[in-house]
Amino acid sequence: MKLSKKNQLKVTGLIAVLLLAGVIFFFTYYQVDEVQVMGSSHYSEKQIKKMVLRGPMASNSVLAPMIYTKKNTKDVPFVEGYTVTRLNRHTVCVSVKEKDIVGCIPYLDSYIYFDRNGTFIESSTERNEKIPFFDGIKVKHVIYNEELPIKDKMVMNTAVALSTIFQKNDKIPDHIEFSDDGQISLLYGDITVKLGKDEYLEDKMTRVLAILPLISDKKGILHAENVNDNS
Repeated sequence: MKLSKKNQLKVTGLIAVLLLAGVIFFFTYYQVDEVQVMGSSHYSEKQIKKMVLRGPMASNSVLAPMIYTKKNTKDVPFVEGYTVTRLNRHTVCVSVKEKDIVGCIPYLDSYIYFDRNGTFIESSTERNEKIPFFDGIKVKHVIYNEELPIKDKMVMNTAVALSTIFQKNDKIPDHIEFSDDGQISLLYGDITVKLGKDEYLEDKMTRVLAILPLISDKKGILHAENVNDNS
């Protein structure tokens, strides 16, 4: 059946109106009213939402998971990737997978962040206060995604062990100092904690963490060099 030009325009206009109505209904029915964030310790929920959900499609709970999920990220420091999932038609969840960073060291005008294997995985001109900062681990050069060229491998083992203890207790010092003879010092404000060498670290830190709240208003040196598993 042939349609006149006038009727063809009417049919085309009707289809356009129906499509527009369908689009409006789709974006209204699946409008995102709530965003949940999981797995982020380096960034606040507000920062994650701003970094991940960028663009008009972020307001739709069907399209956001398809468009904004990224398994690999290069533009977001400390984050390996993130997944956006739809919990219901008005709620999406951003699950963040962070890089396994245990510490950082100074290098030139930047901070070099490394993982449990001593591999250089991130650099920044700003220090992340939630990551242990080690002073005394020196390197002449660094290569991204390669192990830091540290002569004494035991120093890196000690740094990883301390980072694990700090993560358990959420008591990260302002910074950690390694002397040339292997002595370890922790700085908490005006208090310097002397741990001695890498032995009985768990026992030493258990004692130190129990004492620190009692001397938080004082200045000086807390000696824990001689603490062991018996004394």
